[in-house]
Amino acid sequence: MAVATAVVLGVTGGGGSAFADDLDPHEIYERSAPATVHVLGKYGGGSGFIYNPDKGLIATAAHVVQGEPSLKVVVGDQQPVPVRVVGIDPCEDLAVLTFTSPQTGLKGLKFGESKALKAADRVVSLGYPDALGDNPTATKPAYTGGTVQNPSVSNAEPSTSLPRYPATVQHSAIVNPGNSGGPLLNANSEVVGINTLSATGGVQGQFYAISADHARPVLDTLAAGEKKNDPGWSLMGLDDPELSSNVAEEDQAAVDKIQKRLVAAGVEGVFVLYTQTNSPAFKAHLGGGDVVTGMKDAPVKSVAEVCDILQSSSPGESLPLQGVYTWDDPKENIKFGETWSADLVLGKGAGSGG
Repeated sequence: MAVATAVVLGVTGGGGSAFADDLDPHEIYERSAPATVHVLGKYGGGSGFIYNPDKGLIATAAHVVQGEPSLKVVVGDQQPVPVRVVGIDPCEDLAVLTFTSPQTGLKGLKFGESKALKAADRVVSLGYPDALGDNPTATKPAYTGGTVQNPSVSNAEPSTSLPRYPATVQHSAIVNPGNSGGPLLNANSEVVGINTLSATGGVQGQFYAISADHARPVLDTLAAGEKKNDPGWSLMGLDDPELSSNVAEEDQAAVDKIQKRLVAAGVEGVFVLYTQTNSPAFKAHLGGGDVVTGMKDAPVKSVAEVCDILQSSSPGESLPLQGVYTWDDPKENIKFGETWSADLVLGKGAGSGG
């Protein structure tokens, strides 16, 4: 499993179904590149695309922007400009951004129907891979061509640290770190997916985009300001071998020790990387280093299971949490591995963080 945070560096190609009315690759690029943006955060970056130029709305992947204290985007050859998160849903891995000040001359991409895709159809990925170097204002997104391998992959759960993806398109248009959130385009330069994942390990040449048909109604909800399924925390599976590498370098040894002790003791759950100030998770007294083992009286051992509970809950609902302590504190009579409980109260409205 790998979370894609980049786009492709050049054209790969060959094969695929082509029709007389298909656009030339150069036409696809020239039409789509001006609306494909480079998303820049304090801790990382990725890609996105403008889908409503009149309102200045940008679609991207939630994991590109989650936890970032400030964000900017680069559009074409312009300087980076500030944007803000309108709505985010980590359980769908989707987010909507907008410019903090009005922009002129914006170009937008249109959505196509992902349900019309067939195996071997030609597709294109656009975005800004890490391999473009240290220049954050690179004016040209990278292009990669490929084909649809499977037009409808349902309920993919790549790891315990990622949500379950209800509807994705598996394709061969290379996606590298930095490419997440960028568009997957059909031969008519229409968005049929939002790139998010690549398969790693013994699997090569398999990349995944959230289906446009699935993403569009979610984006509409997020554009209205809803932060559904976002209690203001970032989680990873306690059993994830990459867990310690996702915390600050000075904390990695301690987290690695905590993880090994709990896993050896048979504890299953999710590890809290951080919580956002004044979020529902923060108000439930959760913070980085906590381990949650249960929600709403059900055990949870993966982010997907947490999301299942969040998605079936209502705004304003109070969710009982169970967890285990990851430290000793004799003054508070706290011992490593002992259980604790708390209540997570989900936000009630748009923009409330829950």
